[in-house]
Amino acid sequence: MSNQKNAFYKSVTELVQNKNYKKAFSELEAFFRVNPDDEIALSIYGGALLRSGDKDKAIETLKHAVAIYPNSYAAHADLAFVSENVGDSIQAIKSFEKVAQLNQNFYPAWALLGKLYFENKQYSKATAALENAEKSDPLDNDYRLMQKAMRDGDFAKGEQIARDMLKKQPGHPRAAFMLAHIASKVGAHEERADILRYCLSYHPANQIVRKELIISYEEMGDYDLAKQEADILLEVEKSYLNYWIKSRIFGHLGDHESALKSAENAASCIEDNDEELGKVDLLRGHALKILGRRKECEEAYKSCLKNTPDNGAGWWGLADLKNYQFTAEDKEAMEKMTSDENVNIAQRCQAAFALAKALEYDGSIDEAFSWYRKANDMRPDLDFDPEENIEYCDNYISISDASMLEKQALPLPKGPTPIFIVGMPRAGSTLIEQILSSHSQIEGTMELPTLPKLERRIKLAGGKKFKQHYPECLKNFNESELSAFGQMYLDQTAVYRKNKPYFIDKLPPNFERIGLIHKILPQAIIIDARRHPFDCGYSAYKQHFAGGHEYSYNLRNIGNYYNGYLKFMDHWNDVLPDKVLTVQYENMVRDTEGTTRTILEHIGVPFEESCLRFYENKRAVKTASSEQVRQPIYTKGIGQWQPVEDQLTPLFESLGDETLKRFEEFLPKNIL
Repeated sequence: MSNQKNAFYKSVTELVQNKNYKKAFSELEAFFRVNPDDEIALSIYGGALLRSGDKDKAIETLKHAVAIYPNSYAAHADLAFVSENVGDSIQAIKSFEKVAQLNQNFYPAWALLGKLYFENKQYSKATAALENAEKSDPLDNDYRLMQKAMRDGDFAKGEQIARDMLKKQPGHPRAAFMLAHIASKVGAHEERADILRYCLSYHPANQIVRKELIISYEEMGDYDLAKQEADILLEVEKSYLNYWIKSRIFGHLGDHESALKSAENAASCIEDNDEELGKVDLLRGHALKILGRRKECEEAYKSCLKNTPDNGAGWWGLADLKNYQFTAEDKEAMEKMTSDENVNIAQRCQAAFALAKALEYDGSIDEAFSWYRKANDMRPDLDFDPEENIEYCDNYISISDASMLEKQALPLPKGPTPIFIVGMPRAGSTLIEQILSSHSQIEGTMELPTLPKLERRIKLAGGKKFKQHYPECLKNFNESELSAFGQMYLDQTAVYRKNKPYFIDKLPPNFERIGLIHKILPQAIIIDARRHPFDCGYSAYKQHFAGGHEYSYNLRNIGNYYNGYLKFMDHWNDVLPDKVLTVQYENMVRDTEGTTRTILEHIGVPFEESCLRFYENKRAVKTASSEQVRQPIYTKGIGQWQPVEDQLTPLFESLGDETLKRFEEFLPKNIL
């Protein structure tokens, strides 16, 4: 190739880039009179025609080039790129296939073939193209340097390499995945999702990236979006894992019938793999328990233990049914598991909780408490510092004064009125929810993650806009911004409800967020479910929670957290008088009708007899109290701490005399 030709190519390319098409065409036509079949000039000409808007002539020119140079992968690539650009996917696929045949290491061909195959629902071909793209990755060395930087702890360097890789190859999966991983480490889930969506726009067949996007949506609480991506996973491949993911998302959405169906579909995909079958059985057991299908639930948990004998969650699933009768062999198997150091500590912990519960059923109270203590001491990965908790409560309360709470959403967010039930876990919140959801105007949902997820977004927005920490930044949002946040909450909870004028959001730790609720949802109703700290604390100590509540595995920490809860509620009642209705559990079980009437009056709806027959309500109940609320009211939950009073000294001491005096009237001797 002569220097003169090179100079011409460079010159005319610059004309095209500068959109000086008239001069570029004039010079190319003059060049073709001397060099009619020049491959590079034809390539430049085809590209110029496309950019100028003459798509048909661009395709004609590049097809002519391919006819002249049938063994040139570059000529076929030009035709493929232009065909893809004009929306002719059939021609684009045909040309890219020829490119890949002529040059198996041409990464862009494999990458775009994967995208085109996927868009045309040729999923197996799309997956194969993706694999070939990875094999021919021109940035493999960059990837290794990025990995080394991350292993060495030089995250800034690793991030920069990843960003440079995306400049060289837009949407590069391994670079995008690494950036998404870095974002997740700092809780930037929105940015993480943006990166992964960007990657999938180039590589939609990448199932690993799509699964990571689903996880990011779950972290954000955008379960509808997660479901949409899971639908795509299953369209591509109806596999055990993809059905498992779909089942998990249905669980988040509160659609437990669909969760159960997806779990059963997952099981149908498994062959000769007891461990995976055991996991599905556990998932089925949880769904069946929530749906109130007791017999099937028991069978699912038993099947889980048969397929995976070291699955402590299966034992706890049975124990958490509250009145399951364990055999001597069952108890022996649980005790053996708890001492087997080859079994995962989390599974041993759940087996220990189950054994404690079994012994409690038998009336062996002292032995049961000994096992509860062992189970709580086994709980791994706890992160609760009582001093930090006190500091957090004091700081939050000091910021959330009357002036901070004065400004509220305007206009009011549109939609049904939320009823927030807050408080400590094991304080009767599920009972209140079941009673209220038996009313014709009130819809029960579940422990919704929506408000905490929205709070995180508000924190990010406040930090970015006002350079302030949360909750201090709440003071600076104007009425319309607060209204937008409230509307976001109502819109995001729509997936959990139907069309009743009121719906329940029962997430106990939302007691911290009453100030936020007051500002973004002025119309919201708030109920504080309260129970004597002895019964409440002891009940929490006996419960293995699926997640959160990390204070509950230590009696002193329970007392510390309970006092923090009281401190919050005293503050809200002081700065927002009459905003919150306190419902004492002991009053509820002694005078159910009177307390129910008080609650309904607070909400503003008439009394209905169906609320007193709440145990006939067949709605799904996801919490630890799902079995109790399917029975009529009973008072045996009062004073359960008394037989082990001597063992609860750390709880009593942590609560302190001031707290204990507040609840004297609700001691068993005073109310039973």
